[in-house]
Amino acid sequence: MFSEAHFGSSVPQYLLFFAIVGLGAVIGRSLSYLYRRRLKERAAATQTRIDDILLESVGRPAVLLGVIGGVALGREVLTPVEPLRSALNASIRIPVIVALAWIAVRLTDGFIETYAAAYADRTESKLDDELVPIVGRITNVAIVTTAAIVVLDSVGYDVTAVIASLGIGGVAVAFASRKTMADVFGGAHILATKPFVVGDTVDIDGTAGTIEEVGLRTTRLRDFDGRVVTLPNAAIAGTEITNLTSEPTRRVKTFIGLPYATTPTEMAAALDLAESTAAGVEGVDPERTGAWFWDYGDASLRIRLEYHIETLDRWKAVRDRVNRDVQAAFDDAGVEMTAPIGQVRLGGES
Repeated sequence: MFSEAHFGSSVPQYLLFFAIVGLGAVIGRSLSYLYRRRLKERAAATQTRIDDILLESVGRPAVLLGVIGGVALGREVLTPVEPLRSALNASIRIPVIVALAWIAVRLTDGFIETYAAAYADRTESKLDDELVPIVGRITNVAIVTTAAIVVLDSVGYDVTAVIASLGIGGVAVAFASRKTMADVFGGAHILATKPFVVGDTVDIDGTAGTIEEVGLRTTRLRDFDGRVVTLPNAAIAGTEITNLTSEPTRRVKTFIGLPYATTPTEMAAALDLAESTAAGVEGVDPERTGAWFWDYGDASLRIRLEYHIETLDRWKAVRDRVNRDVQAAFDDAGVEMTAPIGQVRLGGES
């Protein structure tokens, strides 16, 4: 009975084969134990994280690798016939591919979690925090898909049709999600170039406000009226962006109208008064303040008053103070300011 052949090998040969496979599993388990108890502690003592990632990636698959090694060695003691020979060969190739894909996935996750995620945590933008797990998932899907194709090829399937169907499916998915992908790549462009970060005051193609969130597909800002405006990242990447926060000061220009009856002497006095009043407001840069007789308007002689606000967090209050002080100074000096054409005066006068 023991000498009788089954699929080309005797019972003692099978017993020796399973003994070698079991020994391989024990060796793999021992290597895993050695990793946890010895090598991991030494790797943790080093300054670099690369050795920790490598050991963590190989730790659990070590048992599977031991079994694969046992099957590869044990096969040599057998004299199998078909289809057992093909099954044994497949039992080595497929687990090897699975183990390598397993290690690759764990390596990818380890490097992304250690370096990419750590970098994303240090930045103010939320976009990179959302991109990191997506990049990890895409990479893992690519690894698993490649491993599955290799497995199918190793067992004799024609993978050409599989690859072709994947290509057609990929084109269809890409076509259906082209707008979404455009926004995602636009977000990646914002992340790479960093034209603004959360908290910056910006003007994006005429839409001005403070950035509240940079997402995977959209960027959200709050305009000066308090409304939340959501803009697609693809549109932002292709338009002009003015980062007001990056400016050392905020320039303000305003126009004051005087009657056509104003004399040259009165105009010169009004220019000096407007400039000195604005320059004297706290938060205004006096060295960059000026007033000019700008042009002849439809109903008035126009003065252009220009100044720079240094305290950006209070720019509204400073601008309000300048307007109030200029109005009061002109009123005290008896300088009359004109109203624009069509403006209705209070009190029944037009």
